[in-house]
Amino acid sequence: MKRRSFLQAGLAVAGATLLTGHSSDRQWYALGPQHWLIAAAHGDAEACRLAGAVSALLAARVPGSQAMSTEAESEREVVQLLRTHQLELAIVGIDAANGALSGSVTSFPDGPVPLRTVAPFGAHLLVALEGYSTDKAARIAGALAGFRWQDGSVPTRGSGPQSKVPLHPGAIRFKQARESKTGE
Repeated sequence: MKRRSFLQAGLAVAGATLLTGHSSDRQWYALGPQHWLIAAAHGDAEACRLAGAVSALLAARVPGSQAMSTEAESEREVVQLLRTHQLELAIVGIDAANGALSGSVTSFPDGPVPLRTVAPFGAHLLVALEGYSTDKAARIAGALAGFRWQDGSVPTRGSGPQSKVPLHPGAIRFKQARESKTGE
């Protein structure tokens, strides 16, 4: 019996090692389909804070989302994970989102990435690819409407650049439905 338990434990450790591996890409495949992963760049503390807050809010407000935040090494890696469909959602700064959308040669040499804004958060955006589910994007936009930090404040944009990333069709659908209900 002890031998069997020892073997099971060894196989579990080996499986975990293979799933995490040395390549950071493997974790995205392991978690992606069951969870709404929201990535942020490790070096952007505000984006990481937003990703954590947004994922907690989505997990609480959208049944079955199993939303959780995760970090990648850089905004360039976050965008690359979106481009290759290893991730569906990310919090990125407006500069990075604009650069990815335009295919800035210095930041994103692989060419333009068709990002769409699901929800704006001051100097950051929750983005997805243009082909992301309209229904999911509308649910996310609805769940995040009126987002505030725990202290009641809202993320501020400051005097930074304007976003050039268009709204996702799901975010537009939510916005139009809200406007028709409120008459605004």
